[in-house]
Amino acid sequence: MRARRSSAPVDRPPTAPLNELSGREPFEVPEQAYAGLRAVLHAVRDRLTVEEAAHLGAQLPQLVRGIYYEGWRPSMAPNDEKTVDEFLAHVRSSLGGNPQERLPLEPATRTILAFLAEHVDPGEMRHVVDQMPKDIKGLFAETPAA
Repeated sequence: MRARRSSAPVDRPPTAPLNELSGREPFEVPEQAYAGLRAVLHAVRDRLTVEEAAHLGAQLPQLVRGIYYEGWRPSMAPNDEKTVDEFLAHVRSSLGGNPQERLPLEPATRTILAFLAEHVDPGEMRHVVDQMPKDIKGLFAETPAA
């Protein structure tokens, strides 16, 4: 079994990953970081097989893991989004209201995917990226070779 538990230090507060993300561009306020993280995590999760979604979820920091699994319907996975536009439309559909509606979708998505790669084993990220259609793979930062 490839899933592993998050390796976040025990003494690190559960909100640390969200605080870390909220300090990055293009997020202006913490609410944008949370809304963007939630929307992108759900778009990624919903594009994966149930097994791969569970492997990824097992590696996320505690708070992020809760956001990731919120509202998940495994019977609906994976969806059939094949293009960046379709993927970003999924992200957009999860956003709404101020200040999130001002969030630049593609830069925010790229920032969140890079953030995700920092918190997940490189091998697991390769598995995630491998399940994405070619067009959507371009949103992910380069993953290290095995």
